[in-house]
Amino acid sequence: MKSNKEILDDYGKKIISECYDPGITYIDQLRKKENPPFIIAEEANFIKSLSDEQVKGLKKIVHRTQNNFLFALFRIFEEKDEEYKMLYNDEGRVVDFVKISEMLKAEHLIENGWIARFSEFVKDDEVI
Repeated sequence: MKSNKEILDDYGKKIISECYDPGITYIDQLRKKENPPFIIAEEANFIKSLSDEQVKGLKKIVHRTQNNFLFALFRIFEEKDEEYKMLYNDEGRVVDFVKISEMLKAEHLIENGWIARFSEFVKDDEVI
């Protein structure tokens, strides 16, 4: 059976790799896309028109937006409504993420939090 820390870390890795990092990856994918399909052509052309410095600034904005989104999402489970739960089933033991975290809404933001430890795009609190 996993410890509470292992459960939180596994969840954090999943959140960062499947939710947070793809938002930043998308910028790079658009920039490299040759002959983008119509549905993303406007976005791709916009990204391609930016300088490297501007792309870095855009990534910082996406980073901040992703942080704010995750904070607000986790706050729903932690503070807002008792009827909403985030649960993990560990071999029949049901674990409430809010109860095993000191502050779920900030797990991704805190020093040495999920983003710092698991993101491919953030090192020393800087988007790379």
